[in-house]
Amino acid sequence: MKVAFQGQFGAFSESMALEMYPDSLIIPVKSFEDVFDYVSKGKVDVGIIPLENSLTGRISATTKLLMEKDLLLCREGKLRIEHCLITARNVKREDIKRIYAHPEAIAQCKSYLDKLDSEIISWWDGAAAAKKIMDNDNCALIGNIRIASVHGLKVLELGIQDSKENYTRFGAIGSFLPRPTGNDKTTLTFKVLHKGGKLYDALGPLSKANINMTRLESMPIIDKPWEYAFIADLEGHVNDPKLSEALKEMKGFCSEFKVIGSYPKVMG
Repeated sequence: MKVAFQGQFGAFSESMALEMYPDSLIIPVKSFEDVFDYVSKGKVDVGIIPLENSLTGRISATTKLLMEKDLLLCREGKLRIEHCLITARNVKREDIKRIYAHPEAIAQCKSYLDKLDSEIISWWDGAAAAKKIMDNDNCALIGNIRIASVHGLKVLELGIQDSKENYTRFGAIGSFLPRPTGNDKTTLTFKVLHKGGKLYDALGPLSKANINMTRLESMPIIDKPWEYAFIADLEGHVNDPKLSEALKEMKGFCSEFKVIGSYPKVMG
């Protein structure tokens, strides 16, 4: 099986890919768009993308792509995120002038970084930043402990995130829906007319059918300021009769409606 992830070897997404699909061929790609592209073109079987973090919330870039692209969430996984301060082997803490970190890592380690005098440089791929610090005696990066082992670097400090209870929810994207298991989750996106009461109307069939909604978030609609699309997680599989009937009724109240996936539930 071939599995794509965004980043370089040592990234958290690679760790999640290895955990979800052991013994598979794990393929790094440059961007989240590339993950979707590789799956769409059949270059890989599935792609691994981060969906939301327990400290900083949803990952907007991947949420937007899920809402726009014709691929499906077919699995979810949860990974504990432990950020490390990583340097070349000869670097001491007092030598560090610049720290490279993914924007999400910066947000998750804000309290730690606020206490430092070093320049913080936002770097999209923490694993790729390893190459920049290998031969640099005044730089460090924040990232997964695997980066150090993959690139022969040193972990100067372990567990620098603001909370020890730091988790990221990941999704596997593919072109198929798994069969119902009896413990599933469905993710959908929808839009309603920008008029009073329309969101209430759209959610009514779910309430009437006693469908538990575990997440509801809004996303701005491009070129329509102050108008929003919604993404929701519901308990149940899209092929469960009760949920299927509720979604059919709900669709009638929506200007746009799309099921993004139904998959075994790992998180609430």
